[in-house]
Amino acid sequence: MKSLFFALALVGFATTPALAIVPSPAPSPIATFDVGSLHVQKFGGGPKTLIFIPGLTCGPWEWSGEIAHFSSQYTIYALTLPGFDGQAPISGALFKTTTADFWKLLARRHIVKPVVIGHSLGGTMGFMLATQHPHRLGGVIALDGLPILPGFNFMPIAQRQAIAAQTAAQLAKETHAQFAKYERTTVVPALVTSQADANVIATLVSKSDPAESGRWLAEDMTLDLRPQLHKAVVPILLIAPFDAAVDGRFHMKTPAQKRAFYQTLVAGAPNLQIDTIDRSRHFAMYDRPHAVTADITQFLAKILR
Repeated sequence: MKSLFFALALVGFATTPALAIVPSPAPSPIATFDVGSLHVQKFGGGPKTLIFIPGLTCGPWEWSGEIAHFSSQYTIYALTLPGFDGQAPISGALFKTTTADFWKLLARRHIVKPVVIGHSLGGTMGFMLATQHPHRLGGVIALDGLPILPGFNFMPIAQRQAIAAQTAAQLAKETHAQFAKYERTTVVPALVTSQADANVIATLVSKSDPAESGRWLAEDMTLDLRPQLHKAVVPILLIAPFDAAVDGRFHMKTPAQKRAFYQTLVAGAPNLQIDTIDRSRHFAMYDRPHAVTADITQFLAKILR
């Protein structure tokens, strides 16, 4: 759900007043099923396939506006990862298990060259999938999801491992009530411009399991896909939200500066495009839904000819 570097640094950040934008509700799925660790909802019936992956602690609800928009033209599979949005936790390595089950989904449903669209941790998973079997994908779109957490790129692995272990241990001790309160009061308000939207998102993310969220965070903190990015030869779009009040605190005062920083984190990918969306935070699909949809539409038109 969040790039932890920004989330932790923004504790106590006061959001500016903004109008709440409620995304269009997703249509009813035409099928719901599980593939190993993945809970899957299917929408639409077009000749090309999109696979939506939500971020940390989120479910397909965060992509509901995009699912509603694109399901008239594409076949859509929306995933829910283990431990999130009411799904049960699993044992074992999370990224390894879920990406293996992703490829099982493609094989079992005869899905050919889908475009993966992921937010935050879901975008990171998109990068990982692109390094594993790029020939089996049509492309990847990552909304504020990166091959390494921003800020952690400056840390040695031992330091990242220590922070990861501490974070996982802390979240494992939290009750659902404590977890929900922290998300509602501290984390989510820093990641979307409208307090009304933050209230809605916080209520939904509180359905996720605190301990499993901690395990996901710990894996994400120690992950660094940059050495493998040269394998990700599929077209990739990285959407970088920009908010002057937030990003300015990290010495990124313009969208161009935000783009330049993100470029340093994805420099190894051979076929990558970075677009910035101004006046938006981490949940850009809430802050600037039309801009996000338009950017995705333009990229799909370019790669799915």
